[in-house]
Formats: sequence, C-alpha cells, structure tokens
Amino acid sequence: MDNWEEKINTHQIDFIICVNNELYFEECKYYINRLTIPNDFNIDIIAIREADSMCAAYNVGMKSSNAKYKIYMHQDVMIRENDFLGKIIDIFKKNENVGMIGMLGGTQMPKTGVVYRAWNVGRVDWRDPDMAYIMAGAKDMPKTDTVVEAVDGLLMATQYDIPWREDLFTHFDFYDVSQSFEMRKAGYQILVPYQEIPWVIHDSGFAKLTFYDEERRKCLKEYPEYLYADGGFEFTYDKEWNELSDRLIEQLKNMIEVGMWDDVESIIRLYRKKGRKSSGLEIISILSNIYQKEKKERIDNSFFEGCSNYWDIYEKYVKIRFLLRRMELKEASKEYLDLIIAIQNQIISNEALIEIIFTSVIEKDVVVKRIEEIYKKCGREKEAEYWQKIYQIVSGKAISVAYSRRT
Repeated sequence: MDNWEEKINTHQIDFIICVNNELYFEECKYYINRLTIPNDFNIDIIAIREADSMCAAYNVGMKSSNAKYKIYMHQDVMIRENDFLGKIIDIFKKNENVGMIGMLGGTQMPKTGVVYRAWNVGRVDWRDPDMAYIMAGAKDMPKTDTVVEAVDGLLMATQYDIPWREDLFTHFDFYDVSQSFEMRKAGYQILVPYQEIPWVIHDSGFAKLTFYDEERRKCLKEYPEYLYADGGFEFTYDKEWNELSDRLIEQLKNMIEVGMWDDVESIIRLYRKKGRKSSGLEIISILSNIYQKEKKERIDNSFFEGCSNYWDIYEKYVKIRFLLRRMELKEASKEYLDLIIAIQNQIISNEALIEIIFTSVIEKDVVVKRIEEIYKKCGREKEAEYWQKIYQIVSGKAISVAYSRRT
C-alpha cells in the first residue's frame, strides 16, 4: 500500500469516459477543456472504447491512471460550471472521509432496487431529445452539501480507488449504485454538493433498460443491507415496445434517405398516439417537423440540402443542437461561429432553428435574442423583426423543473 500511495499523483485529475459516439465525445471534451484548472494541477482525458460493460471500462481507466482525483462520466455530459474542478477538489480536501461526489443522488435506497426513481438530492441541466429542463432531486431538498447513499452514474468524482464490480455487473446498469455501496463498505461517504445552478448538462436519451432487471436482481442479492426503504417503485419493462421501436427507427431512416417524408410523418403521427418515448423516434419526429414546415414555407435552402444519408442529417442536427447550447450559455461568438455564418447566409431556415430551439434549449429567450441581434448586425431587418416577435413569446417564461423523486 505504501508503494502504491507513493505513486499517486495528488496534483492530477483524470477524466475517464466510456465512448461509443464520437460527436458527443468531442463536445464533452470541449467543455472539459474550457474548465478553470486549479493551480499546480494537470488534467487528462482517458477514453475507453468498445467496452463490454461500464464497470469493465472504468476498471481499465482506473488502473491506467495514477491520478488521485478521477472523474468518471458519460460522453453525453457537458460540464457547464467553469470552476467545477476547483469546487470538487475543495470538497475533497476539506473532507477526507468523502470518497465520491455525484451530481444527483438519494438518501433512502428502496428495497425494490428501482433507484432511478429514488434520487432526492441534486440538480442537473437535463436535455432529453424532445425537451430541455432542470432535473432536481425533490422540492424540499436541503440547500447544502448532502451525504447520500448512492449517486447517479452520469458523473462520479472520486479521491480513492475502489475496484468496480465487473465480476458482477456485466452490462451498463447498476455500476453507479454498486460503486456507491462499495465506497460505503470501504468506510467512505458519498456527497452531492448543493448547486443553485446545475454544474453539469446531461444530454441524455431515454433509457431502454434492456438489462436493468437482470442487474437489479444482482444488486438486490449482493447488497440487501443497503436496499431497505419502503415505498419504492416496482420495475416495469416493455420488451415488445423496445424491439418494435428499434425496427421502426431503422425503417424510418431508410424512408428518409429515399425522400418518403409524407409517409414518415404519418408513422410519427401514429407513434405520438401511443404515448411512448423513444430517443430515435423523437429525433426523427423533430426532423420530420422541420421538413414539413420548410415545405409549407417553400424554403429554398432546406435543412437537408447536401445530406446524402440519414447519418449526415443526424450529424447536422446534433451539431446545431450543440452550437445553440453554446449560444445559450453565452460562450464567446467564436465558439459558435459556424452557426452565425449559417444564419447570416440563410443556410439554415428559421423553421429549422425554431424546431431545434424549442426542443433542446432551456433558456430560449437568451438564444432567440442572440439570433435577433445576428440578423440586426447583418442588416436583415425583416428577419430581426420576426425573431423579436418570437422573443416576446418566450421572454419571461419560467424555466421548467422536473423532480426526480416521484411520490
């Protein structure tokens, strides 16, 4: 142990990220690279690709790093708090008994093991495919740093190395809950810091939960003493819907590539009536709305121009989503210059912008006002007046807040 401790670099912070989508990973790195690094500290980013499980990936990352401070996070997490590292390190240095910090967690883990409906502490800037909002633990959560029993795996920062249970959890569920319990077994506390404004953005899709029940049962068997609270939710999983939606997504992608947009719209309309959620179908729904609105307005420069396949369309949509977010967070203009140029040169339509803004931006008034200013600056008064009217609609609207703890 003494030899290992001598090797630990107490001035190193490593980000360990499991990667299967390079678009999201690049944006994730953008936010990491803009963080303020505490004096005398260095950072590194360790990407783990083609992982068999989250626990296996994180063990690889942990063993390849001698950093005292490690931040395990999803590729779809963007850190919006510039002083995030300073805040995390300060908490760890003041609390040697705190082994791990998360952004969203819970103080009473249910005996059903359905923990994703039990988080009651923390705040996250949450971006679903079809809606942007603040995810908060509970209405009555304390306005102070809180010791919790487990944290959500979107971001988990540690100052001590505890092996991840890849021997037990072989998929991508319950790695976070297990690691929380392993930390506690080792005698360490887990903490969720108080955040008036969320420190991180989670650009998340809807979980399919394919292996959730399998991993949940393992967790119940391995950690019965930590899953004790009454009133937890039972787990439900609709295998038929997941398989159907996956097949439908592939069919719709093929239809889009051959221009069968009216048929796509008809199928999406039926999907809406089902009242179910699918990340892939929500994105296709947004794209379908853009197509139909541009068609109605007879837009010359279509959003889909220059795209030869579905991936090209998806990539364009995601990049615009990311650039609008940078605009929303009031980054310097050079950080979303491509979007400014596209707006100025009418490469992207108002219809496409509005559809993406209304489904992916929380502070819509900030973005709408900025677009109005871009049009004013390039002398496009008609468009500026159009966006001024949109601003009057969205200005003063309360930010949507959802509570993770459902009672």
